[in-house]
Amino acid sequence: MMNALSGESGKTFGVVDVGEKHTMDQEGLDSYAREKWEALLYFMVGKATNSNSSPPKASLELLIKSGLMSGSDSGQSLRITRRGFQFLLQDVNAQIWALLFRYLEMAEQKLNMDLVEVLHFFFQLSSMQLGTSYAREGLTETQKQMLEDLRGFGIVYQRARKSKRFFPTRLATTLTTPATTDLTFLTSMKSGFIVLETNYRLYAFTSSPLQIAILDLFVELRTRFPNMVAGMITRDSVRS
Repeated sequence: MMNALSGESGKTFGVVDVGEKHTMDQEGLDSYAREKWEALLYFMVGKATNSNSSPPKASLELLIKSGLMSGSDSGQSLRITRRGFQFLLQDVNAQIWALLFRYLEMAEQKLNMDLVEVLHFFFQLSSMQLGTSYAREGLTETQKQMLEDLRGFGIVYQRARKSKRFFPTRLATTLTTPATTDLTFLTSMKSGFIVLETNYRLYAFTSSPLQIAILDLFVELRTRFPNMVAGMITRDSVRS
């Protein structure tokens, strides 16, 4: 654990790159993280966004290995599973850690990564400062591969795949903060209300496209208003 916290090189907090010309402010990083995270959730519910019709291959493989989706990792025939549906109903903090825990398992069992290096990089990311660029130089090969994988989830930002610098997003800098940390900015989902009648007619008071897409997984939606959708829960809608 001490090695994971300090690392062999002792560069626990990363190497700040002071020569970065193309900066990213906190608002831009939040927007990037939101775009990547929502693209992943939209893909899970079968509603691909315009910006990212399909997540990177590493992200798809993680969704399959986590049991959140089933099918081939080509992304063409993937379907959400029961566990994936439960995942969508969790808060953002729980979703992120569920994927990271599975990534740890994959790193050791399939990707042949050094688990100490993986943990060290997670701790390193969590100690970095939001809005500051860090040098890719000095990272191990394992950590460089992680950098590429984590881009797919919006945890880090790079202008290009082989860029010499990277920015941690708020997803990274809050990894080791209390679970109450507010990450609701990551999705368009806001608090709303659902009314379910005894005849299985459902009314959902929401205008969030993502929440409506989740409801569409098990509800036969029939009416849509600016701030409400209505539908029926039927045997066919649940089975489909």
